[in-house]
Amino acid sequence: MSSFSLLRPALTCAFLAGFAGVAPAQEAPASGGAWIGRLFDAAKLRSAPAPTPDFVHDSRSEHLEYRAFDAPADRKAGRKTAAELRADGAGLDAALAENRRKAARVATPDAPKK
Repeated sequence: MSSFSLLRPALTCAFLAGFAGVAPAQEAPASGGAWIGRLFDAAKLRSAPAPTPDFVHDSRSEHLEYRAFDAPADRKAGRKTAAELRADGAGLDAALAENRRKAARVATPDAPKK
C-alpha cells in the first residue's frame, strides 16, 4: 500500500474545506432547515403567520404558568392501606358479577346449543 493512497483522503478533505471556506459561527445556519428557511424568505415564498383570532386571544389567560407533569413530591401520601385495597377489590368483584349477570341475559345468535 503506497503512502499516497493513505494521504489521498486527507488531501481531499483539506481541499474541500479550503474550497468551501469557513463561515463565522454567528452567520452559519444552525441546520439545513435554517438555510432553507432563509432561502424561502429571500425568495418571498414564505408568508407571515395569520394574526391570532379574537376568540383565541380572549380564551387565553394573561399569566400562563408552566406546570410540569412529574410525580408528586410526597409519594407516601398516595399509598392505600390494605383495608382500602380490599375494599377496592370487593368493588371490582361486585362489578364483575354484575357484568356477568348482564351478559348472561344476552343471547348469542350462533351460539352452540348445549
